[in-house]
Amino acid sequence: MAEAAAQAAAAVQRGVDRENDGTMRRFTRRLFLTAAALPIALASRAASADIAASLPEAMRLGGMPLLEALSLRCSIRLFDDKPIEEGDLSTLLWCAFGLNRPATGGHTAPSWHGSMETVIYVADGQGVRQFDPTIQAAPIVLAEDIRMRTGAEPFVGTAPVVLIYVADRARMYKASAEEQIQAAHVDTAIVAQNVYLYCASVGLGTCLVSSVDKRGLAQLLKLPKSQIVTFVQPVGYPKPAV
Repeated sequence: MAEAAAQAAAAVQRGVDRENDGTMRRFTRRLFLTAAALPIALASRAASADIAASLPEAMRLGGMPLLEALSLRCSIRLFDDKPIEEGDLSTLLWCAFGLNRPATGGHTAPSWHGSMETVIYVADGQGVRQFDPTIQAAPIVLAEDIRMRTGAEPFVGTAPVVLIYVADRARMYKASAEEQIQAAHVDTAIVAQNVYLYCASVGLGTCLVSSVDKRGLAQLLKLPKSQIVTFVQPVGYPKPAV
C-alpha cells in the first residue's frame, strides 16, 4: 500500500517537473527573443531620432547676387507669425556657420585662430534645437518654447525663430579670458552678418540683439561653465505695414 502511494507521488512529481521544465523553456525562449529584439528596437529608435533631427539639404548655389543682398540688408523688429520652412531654415543655418569645405572642416564664417567656437541654438514654438554643422542636423535639446525669454526687448520673442549664439571658450584655450570673450563676440557678429545677408536675399527679416539675459539663458540650456551666450538673433518674415 505504501509502495503504491510512493509511486503515485513520484508520478505526480514527474508531472510537476515536466510542467515546470516546459514553463522554464517558454520563459527562456521569451527572454531570448526579447533580448534579441532589444538592439533592433534601440537601433530603430536611434534611426528615428536621427531622421527627426536631420535638416533638409541646404541650398548652396544660386540665390540673389551678393551686391543686391547687401543693398537690401537691414534690421527688422516687427515680425509676421508666418512660420519659416525647414528647407529655408536649413539653408539659413548653413549660411550662418555651415561647412563649405567638408574635407578640411572649413566653415562659411571665419573664427579666432580657426577655433570654430560658435554654437547655434534654434528656438521656436516646439522647443530648442542645437545646430550640428558636421551633419547638417538640429536635434532637439529642450522641449520648451523659450522665445519670450531670449531677449530683454519684447519683439525678440515674437519672431517664429530665435537664434541663440553660444561660444565654447574651451576651444579658445590659447587665448586669455579677456581675449576669449572679445573674440567670441566678434566671431558671432560675423556669423550674424551671414544670416543678415541670407535673410535679405529671401525676404526674411532679422536683427542682432545684445540685450540678453545671458546667465539665465545659459541655465535654461544647461551650458557648461566653458560656454557663454553672446547674442540672440530673431528671424522671421517682416510684418506687413498696416
